[in-house]
Amino acid sequence: MPAEFISAINPNADSDTNPGSSGFDRDYARRYARALDDGGFDYTLVAYHSSRADANQFAQFVVNETEHLKAMLAHRPGVIFPTHAARMFATLDQIAAGRLAVHIISGGNDAEQRREGDYLSKEQRYERSDEYIRILRRAWTETGEFSFHGRHYRFENFRSDVRPHQELIPISVGGSSEAAYRVGGRLGDIFGLWGEPLRETAEQIAAVHAHADAVGRPRPRIWVSFRPIIA
Repeated sequence: MPAEFISAINPNADSDTNPGSSGFDRDYARRYARALDDGGFDYTLVAYHSSRADANQFAQFVVNETEHLKAMLAHRPGVIFPTHAARMFATLDQIAAGRLAVHIISGGNDAEQRREGDYLSKEQRYERSDEYIRILRRAWTETGEFSFHGRHYRFENFRSDVRPHQELIPISVGGSSEAAYRVGGRLGDIFGLWGEPLRETAEQIAAVHAHADAVGRPRPRIWVSFRPIIA
């Protein structure tokens, strides 16, 4: 499979070298998105943070302003109910004509999680993400009503009238813990890593692949995050 290139898009000009911007700068975001599209990037990560512009609406803005660029939409389970998220993502995928992937972020910072009322432990958050992903996929594929009775989510007789443009929206999982490798290997289409030394990266990929192999499913594709410094 050929390499794909993923960027990250910002809603304003705030950066390490240009701090101070906030909110949503429509003109800046439009220029940024179109530059990525013109530059041939395959995806751009639309990040999630409790204080930033809403990632879902920002992702829709990105796909509306571009022709080829796909949105890698970061999403934090626990903020909204998964049945609602499933319909939201399916609708956005229709708007984007299939240019959408969802990056599930279980959360590694307790203080950030608590800003939105999440007091689960890290292990519990990954358990919740496991249920969340399973519910998303069922909502996108079930033709009739279905119910779910899990540790974190419970509902009865849900049915969605909206389907994704794609057969299934690709789901990415990230993290550097055993829980992340387990959820990503068993359920992810893509697994995201930080840019580590080669040996450590190989060990993490092997851990993800081992969990995929254990349940007899295809191994997730891998994406790795780097921050190039150009001087």
